[in-house]
Amino acid sequence: MSRVLVLNENRLERENMGEILSKGLPKAEVLTAATPRQALDLLGEGSFCLLIVDVPWFDADYCNMIAAAKEVAPEAPILVTSAGRRSEIVANVWRLGVQDYLLKPYRPEWLTSAAEVMMQWGVKPAVEWEKEHREKYLKQAAEHMQAFCYKKCINTTKDYLDSLYRETDDIDVIRVSTLSFAEGLVRLGNPLGPSAQLKLSTAMERFRLRFDQQGRKHDSFLVLEKLWGVIFDAIDEDRCYQVSDEQRVLNYVDRNIKEGIGLDEAAEYANMSSSYFSKFFKRITGVNFITYMMDGKISAAKDMLTDTDMPVINIAYELSYSETNYFGKAFKKKVGLTPTEYREQHQQHRGTAFTGDPAGSR
Repeated sequence: MSRVLVLNENRLERENMGEILSKGLPKAEVLTAATPRQALDLLGEGSFCLLIVDVPWFDADYCNMIAAAKEVAPEAPILVTSAGRRSEIVANVWRLGVQDYLLKPYRPEWLTSAAEVMMQWGVKPAVEWEKEHREKYLKQAAEHMQAFCYKKCINTTKDYLDSLYRETDDIDVIRVSTLSFAEGLVRLGNPLGPSAQLKLSTAMERFRLRFDQQGRKHDSFLVLEKLWGVIFDAIDEDRCYQVSDEQRVLNYVDRNIKEGIGLDEAAEYANMSSSYFSKFFKRITGVNFITYMMDGKISAAKDMLTDTDMPVINIAYELSYSETNYFGKAFKKKVGLTPTEYREQHQQHRGTAFTGDPAGSR
């Protein structure tokens, strides 16, 4: 039986948390500790798949306790609950290497859901090949981020998800691995300051509670794309980062392809006339602006056709096409197949992309 340990020095809260978890996790044994010392002793006596620590404030005693817990039971992920300020909690959580946190007051089902997800980390970690795969892709993503190349960061993220879904159809491994990759992106954003850290951790907090999203490839990608958006927003806002004008313009265009920005809008962002920007853009990309935008939209459409059951008309609207017929003609001209034909041809490659509630992707 899986075992969960709860540390809370408030007796009423401790008993309430134990009751909530026992009811919500019937297959788990829930133990409670009244003091940090008692918690460490219990951790040293046996295996636990999750440690939940209620932290009134991050003083030296609690920071030392969490650090000691990670040494005594390195296999057990840690969930912190606290009524403190989010900014303080975020800073200490990531500094101490805690996997996640919940702000008080929270709903009982939030505690149960967070615990259930994190227990998978301790009980069923991703297989070795996946860990190596994930670290390889995170390393590539970090290199692209250091080069301030948004498109390469996104492509690396897509490649990781593609490799994950190719190699396994185990939904538990997929969920844990996707969450771990997202956590890796959050760590990449740590040097970007407290505002970015707060936004990243908030997005992660929501993602952990969404079992339906974790089991669907495209929904997971949208969350990871959002994390990259926070990271590149912070880079854009901090002028200390020496991003070249060319790369900054490319990042802006790549981040707004789905929104269907026009040449004039892109030129205004670059502080250039439309005619000069058109020449500038072709010089740095090798293609004209309209072709670049079209290629980006078709690539996004392929992903949605392959990885979701979203109706073609909805995909067209997602890509800022006001007319489905125009989208269909543009897609066939570029790909040689209609969107429906492309989807039918690639159905066999979907694998577990729809695991979860398929209706949620419509």
